Amino acid sequence: MHFARDNFVNFSIMYVFKIPARLVRIITMLRKFYEALALVALFIPTALFAQDKRADSKKLYEQGEAAHNAGNYKLALEYLNKCLQESPGFADAYFTRGSAREQLDDLRGANTDYNIYLELKPDQPEALFSRATVRYQLGLYDQAKADLLKLLTLPPGETQTIFFNQSASATGSNQILTAQGNIKPQIFNYLGLVETKLGNYQSAITWLDSAIRLKSKEADYFVNRGIAKEGLNDATAMQDYQTALSLHPDHALALHNIAALKRKKGESSTMEDELEKAIESDSSMLYPYLERAFQRMEGGFYKGALEDYDRALEIQPKDPEIWLNRGHVREKLDDLKGAYSDYTKAIELNEKFEKAWLNRGNVLSKQGRIEEAIEDYTIAITFNPDYAAAFYNRSIARQRAKKSVEACQDLKKAESLGLAVTDKMKKEICK
Repeated sequence: MHFARDNFVNFSIMYVFKIPARLVRIITMLRKFYEALALVALFIPTALFAQDKRADSKKLYEQGEAAHNAGNYKLALEYLNKCLQESPGFADAYFTRGSAREQLDDLRGANTDYNIYLELKPDQPEALFSRATVRYQLGLYDQAKADLLKLLTLPPGETQTIFFNQSASATGSNQILTAQGNIKPQIFNYLGLVETKLGNYQSAITWLDSAIRLKSKEADYFVNRGIAKEGLNDATAMQDYQTALSLHPDHALALHNIAALKRKKGESSTMEDELEKAIESDSSMLYPYLERAFQRMEGGFYKGALEDYDRALEIQPKDPEIWLNRGHVREKLDDLKGAYSDYTKAIELNEKFEKAWLNRGNVLSKQGRIEEAIEDYTIAITFNPDYAAAFYNRSIARQRAKKSVEACQDLKKAESLGLAVTDKMKKEICK
């Protein structure tokens, strides 16, 4: 006999075979038991997976932290990226990754990671100081100042993080310290640096005075205060640089700044020697090369200036001013192809750099590429509508291109902007 499957399973109709009530109750209990067992089975793998995931994240973090502490920042980044892919809320991984990114010169990435960490764990002195120094390097001076001022309101806490002393206007230094010690002098130092960058020189001096009172043997603090004093044309800036040298006889930035101050005063006799000492003291420091290159260029020693600019570009290849200056030196050495290349590189780094457009236009004009030169002068004027030199040079180029009316208009515009124009030039162009 055929029985409907649904009726058999649900026991919802009268059965042909009489089943004892007790057996029905047992079957019903068994069914409920297996249903409950199946439901539990659904959740067990999920819970175990979540535990495994947390375990994996912790292990990845520990591997990343170990690589970071060993100085292998690229490997640390790989582990920490994987850790945060597994557990996006793993707060400590953001801080450690921020530190690794900072060491790899990814300052924007480091700033982002410190921001996330401080959202998850607010008011952490170690992270605030790290973010403040990164923001300073990024030129986010007001934000760096806010972090530093907040730091002064917080207890120092404990940390194993290593920080470095910072010199104003210098690429690197310096003395290692940790936030476990007295970090207040360093906070005051950075506040002085920030205020100097913001042009608040008197406030900068006040902060640096505080740093020096707490730590009077730190040469960097005297150099930084000297820079702030120069902003106010304070003659005691030289004394600060000399004090720094008494504490650290080979302090590269102090040597450089003394040489620069002497140049301003016209005291150039020993300047070359001081710059040489600065370079010998720290061959990775940019500014002595730039200062010496300028001195050599002023003195007509173009080959020496070219060597210094070559070295400067090895240290800082992304500064359009250095490319511009090296292009100028190459132009003086009649290396027009090299000059054109350098001016082009400056433009690539800063499209609105009108001086680079003007100088490249000059090179094109010397090469007889007049129409291209006119284009470059026009772009320079587009970015700076009051650029008298660009109007003047475009006037000459347009005259050579037989565009007399436009040439005369440019000449008159250059004169109206304050550029001296001889009567002879007026007669030649505005006939």
